[in-house]
Amino acid sequence: MAIRLSIGTAIYNIEESMLRANIEGTVKQLTEETELLLIDDCSTNNSGEVCREYAEKYDRVRYVNMGKNGGLSCVRNRTVDEAAGEWVFFADGDDLLSDHFVSTALGFLDTKYDIIIHDRLKFTETIESDEPCTVSKLIELPEGAGRELGLSCLCLDPQIAKKFDLPSRAFYHAAWGAVYRKNFLVDNALTFPEGQKKAQDSVFNTKAYFHAKNVAYLPYVMYFYRSNLQGITRRYNSDLPAVSKSLLGHLHNCIDALYKNDAGVEESYMQHRVLAVVVDNMRLHFFHKDNKNSREDREKEFLEFIDTEPYKTAIAAYDPKKSGRWEWHLPITLIQKKNFDKLDKIVANDNKFNKLCGIDKRIAKLFK
Repeated sequence: MAIRLSIGTAIYNIEESMLRANIEGTVKQLTEETELLLIDDCSTNNSGEVCREYAEKYDRVRYVNMGKNGGLSCVRNRTVDEAAGEWVFFADGDDLLSDHFVSTALGFLDTKYDIIIHDRLKFTETIESDEPCTVSKLIELPEGAGRELGLSCLCLDPQIAKKFDLPSRAFYHAAWGAVYRKNFLVDNALTFPEGQKKAQDSVFNTKAYFHAKNVAYLPYVMYFYRSNLQGITRRYNSDLPAVSKSLLGHLHNCIDALYKNDAGVEESYMQHRVLAVVVDNMRLHFFHKDNKNSREDREKEFLEFIDTEPYKTAIAAYDPKKSGRWEWHLPITLIQKKNFDKLDKIVANDNKFNKLCGIDKRIAKLFK
């Protein structure tokens, strides 16, 4: 029987209990129409041995060793190359699929669509609820939705998804936020940017949604994302400014190729994506508690960073009334004043920073 769905799981040094939970949760669902690809980016712990164990035990499981560590984009691209299925799903090795993922997906996969978006929820240790799907029909998004969703992946403008009544649970920016028709990916030469260490999915999905002629939405939780306190969204990143520069280079190439001469796109990109990169660099680099550089060195590097384009222009042009990003009002205002001392006191404490930003957002809602 032909394979209809290939699930490609990206693996690199996953804690064994998490990896086994991921694999076993998927293996028990596999049918003759599905396969599981365990793609190991040359793990240095026992992840590879665990994957081999399952591949030897189950016919529908294949273990692929990358041969050379290349990063997540290389693993995702290899997934497409290896997939025998008509459809491809990209999973991460420490997350979990719904227990009903395969049966639900097989019931809705239709080559009329290029991409099918689904819901996701976060969890820390245990999943509270994973009920069978009761949805009877996909929601077909209107013509032109792909271009707008691609723009959302590019700019991170939260207003765009609201045009299609997509809830925050439909996190289509991430590769695991949807199922993709393989021929659609191949025919449009859609690949993840190799060498990019952060936000690879945003670059990929900017192009994928732009080229998608038909997109559907399944309002059902298919994927559970593990909220990891030591994950990339929270830990100190010593090379984040360089990684951010590379990311913005990839994304601006997307503007030139897909949205050229659209002034509204450039404005949205500056007011949302570029400022998001500034805030990330504050949280995860300049003011992170694990940054051991001297205060003088951090201040010098930070002031040089915010005086560099495109950050300088985006910071100067920040307008919370236009962008709707009131949660950034405090940090961006302090950046505009170059008040390093206050930022150093506030941003280093993640809880304090998030609470203060949240207060600004709630106050703004009261006076709308």
